[in-house]
Amino acid sequence: MNIHLLADSYLNPVLSTVMEELARQHEVAVHDSRTLPAGYGWEPGMQEPADVVLLKSRSPEARRVAQTAERFGSLVVNSPAATAAALDRAVTAEALDRAGVPAPRSWSVPALRLLAYGSALPWPIVVKSRTSSRRDLVRLVSSRAELVEMLPEWGDEPVVAQEFAVNDGFDIKVWVIGAELSAARRRSALESTDKSSDEILDPADLPADWTRAVRGAGAALGLQLYGVDLLITRGRPVVVDVNPFPGFRGAREPADSLLRFLSTVAATRMVLA
Repeated sequence: MNIHLLADSYLNPVLSTVMEELARQHEVAVHDSRTLPAGYGWEPGMQEPADVVLLKSRSPEARRVAQTAERFGSLVVNSPAATAAALDRAVTAEALDRAGVPAPRSWSVPALRLLAYGSALPWPIVVKSRTSSRRDLVRLVSSRAELVEMLPEWGDEPVVAQEFAVNDGFDIKVWVIGAELSAARRRSALESTDKSSDEILDPADLPADWTRAVRGAGAALGLQLYGVDLLITRGRPVVVDVNPFPGFRGAREPADSLLRFLSTVAATRMVLA
């Protein structure tokens, strides 16, 4: 099998280990999505398309290349369409709503200033950049006055506002790699970014409605490799974020899970071929 990884310049230890192990049995290549070699994209007369393309990068350039790969017969995981949908929080909210996946009510506006001077809102709210990225806006806002204070820095930012889901101050982080789940309980990102005190949860012990919410979110967006942030509010799970192809560094034995997933993918591709 010919397997390519479209990533950004930095590979975390999990993906580095996976690609090294895959290289023992398959032809592999890792490409920085911002510095792709000439001819990459599988135009006629160029190199043969990869059998499998792992779309880790979130850049528009990488998604365009992945779309070309699909047209020339590569299996792309996650697909460019699914990746784009999951990175757009407004599209994600609509998809979850259509699929009946529990999630907070949300409102999307093309600029934060429109939210600040718009109609009444159910304070507090969580304000997030519409496009998910490493440096996006994610903030709990308690009043319109706080919102107005954000305008000098964020006034032109397209945003999604989520109704605040009452919770115990912890997120349930769930990582999905094909058929396998792993989970941890972590202090809410609105309060802390410390990952060192994660409480690892046994996926076999997760309540059925938590698992349904996580699987439902992935199915609604067409994802196979993803993360979900759950809040437990009044005893019920709500999906507050979906992350396509995360780093999996908090997951349980993610390299082994990724290798099993890719082995299944490779076997399926060979049978179909």
